[in-house]
Amino acid sequence: MRRLLLLSVAFQLLPLHASAQQDLFDRYFDKGCLRVDLHHTGIGEDEVYAIDALIREPYWAGNPRNLIDDMNLGEHIVRVFDLATNTLVFSMGYCSVYAEWATTDEALGGGAKTFHESLLMPWPKAPVQIRVEKRDGRNIFRSVFDLTVDPADYHITTESRYSHFKVKKVMENGDPGSKVDIAILADGYRSDEIHKMENDVEKFMKILFGVEPFRSRKSDFNVRLVRSVSGQSGVDNPRESKYRDNLFGLSFNSLELDRYMLSLENRTIRDVAAKVPYDQIIILANEQKYGGGGIFRLYSTCVSDNEFDGYIFVHEFGHAFAGLADEYYSSEVAYNEMYPLDVEPWEPNITTLLDPERIKWGHLIAAGTPVPTPDDSIHAGATGAFEGAGYSAKGLYRSSHDCIMKSKTLDGFCPACREAIERMIDFHTR
Repeated sequence: MRRLLLLSVAFQLLPLHASAQQDLFDRYFDKGCLRVDLHHTGIGEDEVYAIDALIREPYWAGNPRNLIDDMNLGEHIVRVFDLATNTLVFSMGYCSVYAEWATTDEALGGGAKTFHESLLMPWPKAPVQIRVEKRDGRNIFRSVFDLTVDPADYHITTESRYSHFKVKKVMENGDPGSKVDIAILADGYRSDEIHKMENDVEKFMKILFGVEPFRSRKSDFNVRLVRSVSGQSGVDNPRESKYRDNLFGLSFNSLELDRYMLSLENRTIRDVAAKVPYDQIIILANEQKYGGGGIFRLYSTCVSDNEFDGYIFVHEFGHAFAGLADEYYSSEVAYNEMYPLDVEPWEPNITTLLDPERIKWGHLIAAGTPVPTPDDSIHAGATGAFEGAGYSAKGLYRSSHDCIMKSKTLDGFCPACREAIERMIDFHTR
């Protein structure tokens, strides 16, 4: 165990060049995806993982030249080691619904809950050890779960579900291994509403790729729609006792926050998304009520017919794709003490400013700009460190006066967010 941990640290400190990582892929992996489905249960401060299923899927859309994730993003990270040599061959940071639930009153009060989660990785040629690590209160990763998987295990299923759902290529720019692949799934659209589904997708693609840096990097994306249909229109709205026969079970009032719209049907989401190569899942809800959600490297959700739906779509995609934090600080949230002020957040667009000389986006700040930066008319267009972010008016800082991650606007992302998005696009494509 200790040897494996030291190896993982060494790989983080010395990331491999793209050509070396391509060699790593060719040596240890084959075409296809290994999906590990887990039950993740929390009871008070204790948490337990249990295997649900091992599945071989036809597509792994990741970049074979970037197998080792050195971006230090996410509440969790999965690390995969070749069992015979203890070589770290794959890693990926991510977030989960569980990690958000663990900060709620229900969880902190000793409540118990189980969430279904999936780990995805390229198909291994030989047995591997898979390790899940989670950040502690000081943002240090600690091991919480290990398992060994032999790709020759006959218990690994290859069943393909939802074969009747058709796929539409919305945008096709190249091989999945060198593009960001978006899978759009639809919830609350009946079979006679497919035309509306496709029109809604077209609307949101125009909005997303009208905002920088997505506009300039449009050729780095593939987008595919899985025409997933439900028995009824709309999604659940518990506060109004409205429940719908919708495929993915999208629901408002997730984690007891009315506007927060999530799905807990992870198995269904993964089964449907497996029809296409994907790096990112977007679930579009056939709804008018304001709401959405975004969890890093899990999925983003958005309603289709609200006054602010375009803003919601881009904002939530920012969370899910680039791990961006919310920069607002006056709205109600579902969490408790999300950002302790004596720890630097892992999110790339907010800081506790513990070391003003080494801000994450310090290279973007012009000489002479004061840090912290006054939020006044003189510095309105500057890049700096403006107080108020991450649900806290004090002690957390953002890079500019305004941003899509702060206000209901499509005027643009702040410099720190734009740089984080570009970095993630590069991770998938270069």
